[in-house]
Amino acid sequence: MNGKNFNKKSRANATRTVLTGPVSGVAAWGVEAGRPQDLFSPSELRRGITFTGFFWMLAIAAVLGHRAYAPLLLVPLAVIDWRHAYFARRATFRRLDRAWLLYFANAFLFCFFTLVSAAWSPLPNRADWAFRMAVCFMLAPISYHAVSYLTPVAKTRAAAGVAWASVAMLVLLLFEAATNARIRQLLPPEEDVVRDVIALGRGTLLLVLLVWPARRILAIQMKRPLVGLALIALTLIPAVKFTILTNAVMLMAGAFGILLAWIFQNRAVTLIFAAALALVWATPLAAIIMPLESLVAMGTEWELPASWIQRFYIWERAGNEVLANPLGGGVGYARYLSYAREMVPVYGVPLGTMPVHPHNLFLHVWLDLGVVGAISLSGIIVAGYAGARRAVATGGGAVICAIIASLLVTAMTEWSVWQVWRFAAVWIALIAWRLSSPSVH
Repeated sequence: MNGKNFNKKSRANATRTVLTGPVSGVAAWGVEAGRPQDLFSPSELRRGITFTGFFWMLAIAAVLGHRAYAPLLLVPLAVIDWRHAYFARRATFRRLDRAWLLYFANAFLFCFFTLVSAAWSPLPNRADWAFRMAVCFMLAPISYHAVSYLTPVAKTRAAAGVAWASVAMLVLLLFEAATNARIRQLLPPEEDVVRDVIALGRGTLLLVLLVWPARRILAIQMKRPLVGLALIALTLIPAVKFTILTNAVMLMAGAFGILLAWIFQNRAVTLIFAAALALVWATPLAAIIMPLESLVAMGTEWELPASWIQRFYIWERAGNEVLANPLGGGVGYARYLSYAREMVPVYGVPLGTMPVHPHNLFLHVWLDLGVVGAISLSGIIVAGYAGARRAVATGGGAVICAIIASLLVTAMTEWSVWQVWRFAAVWIALIAWRLSSPSVH
């Protein structure tokens, strides 16, 4: 029986089945024999197109966007999801499982304590940062959850959008790498080349996260494994070119996450999330007990880059501040410390012991929000682990290991807790992962 032979009642029942929520198992992705592939509502079709358009927008934004682009691009997905949920008579999060409850409880604690800590922050007018974080923490999961309402056809198209948009992003970044940021130099706003290259490095970070779900989509769903491998290999060029070495290390860490999944299989997800949870608490402890003079002497003897040696001083100062303020110095406290301009000589060049932020997510959380921030961040990681365990049964465990391993690298080397676009980039990668693992709910 084909779509043309369906009577009105059959069409209505089929459409109603699609609109009332996600299905599981093989039917969540494949199409049963004889089942028409075009039985989805116009709203479902638009939502599939929206996901595809969203990732193509990211390909352009990776080159032209600035730090605020990622959260803004999540808005249309959320709006469409709520509209769909209303017409489907099914609230998006009507039946919250324990993982989502844990996530939202800790996200609320994080944002609420950020707001409260503004009362003792030495910097004025920082309370609005709590609302910026709340927008991302509360809005992004809606877009992530919207994937479960896509029909098989819409999900197939959206997954292909992830893959080809990632390829387009790579092509644009390769062009910028070869022409010294030619596109950015031609278009407003006017910036010097150095700042444009840094901005392109930020866009490369998003590509480094997306290559892993994109590779899986290309290899398994689109039967183009060589394109997926080429995507990963060529991403190393912009990762190295745009001055942010962390991007290249993130790419290697992602490959290491894939290797972990291959060796340890189901246990790899547990291992990598356990490492993330341990770093929340071990990083400030290491900063407190680290032998500064010995490390600086060793780094100088080995002729490590000046920025690496500077990190020793940053960690030592952060450790002292964590001991002095276990509840944190208040939102923006790390930025306040940078204003003191406490300088140390590294290879004869004066460098600050605290830049605008400590270039470490975990230290930054402890500096500004103290133990309460660390507890809430730990809760979010545990909630993520509870959700990621479901990926193991669907074959998506390797991709999530690659994404989390990459994130741990940037968390330890450059992540500022108040860079909302980084958290948005995490959710964008998770949306792509969910599209690459169709049975994940």
